[in-house]
Amino acid sequence: MPKVLQKALILFTLVFFLSGCAAPLPKEPPPLRVGVFPYYPPMIFKQNGEIRGAEADLAIRLAKTLGREAKFIELGWEQLIPALMDGKIDIIMSGMSITEARKARVRFAEPYLKIGLVTLMRAEDVSKFNSLTSIQESFSTVGVVQGTTSEAFVRRNFLKAATIISFQKASEAPNLLINMRIDLFVHDAPSIVWLVSENERFLKGFWEPFNQEYLGWAINPGNEDLIMKVNPILSNWKKDGTLKEILIRWLPYWKNFE
Repeated sequence: MPKVLQKALILFTLVFFLSGCAAPLPKEPPPLRVGVFPYYPPMIFKQNGEIRGAEADLAIRLAKTLGREAKFIELGWEQLIPALMDGKIDIIMSGMSITEARKARVRFAEPYLKIGLVTLMRAEDVSKFNSLTSIQESFSTVGVVQGTTSEAFVRRNFLKAATIISFQKASEAPNLLINMRIDLFVHDAPSIVWLVSENERFLKGFWEPFNQEYLGWAINPGNEDLIMKVNPILSNWKKDGTLKEILIRWLPYWKNFE
């Protein structure tokens, strides 16, 4: 065999051997699958086909800090926790209030925002519903979003004579009020502020809260690794101002930043 060909064969064999011994390229980390019910502006909503809001910004920043990409998965409100438990999503970031009932099934990260339930009404009814007592003890038709803390609160604390109507989205409330299908709508304060801003001529809010609630991100109890990572990140954001910076972009009027 000619020496040139022999050297070429040796070189080819060496290259082939070394390529086989090369370390495999690192795998891309999986996306952070974020479960959302995008009908709760300004916390999480859909605009022009894009998921937006405070929770969306927080999810993108969280995923980036974890070295992953945020992938939003839209679900019905009552599907969120089952999807989390079935491993179809990694985390719920959808303006979810921390409750004892929910804590029986999921692990919550540290709370990031303090809110409360307030009331939306027609502008002409402001003098009629001018206190928490006048609202709770009225014989009115009260709207709530199905499966939320507002529905649970109204059913427990309003007069039995009140008629309670539940529906799927807070965005349905203005039309129901304006068309006199309901008299009052009880929901989270950030959502009520948003609805008033969209319907200033017809609707007003009664801003004294019925209660105090905290929003938090829900994680599968079996995903200890994610739980151990999220809380330190959130703690750092609280200290360095990142959390407040993101929240105030969407809730410029808010005072109860945690």
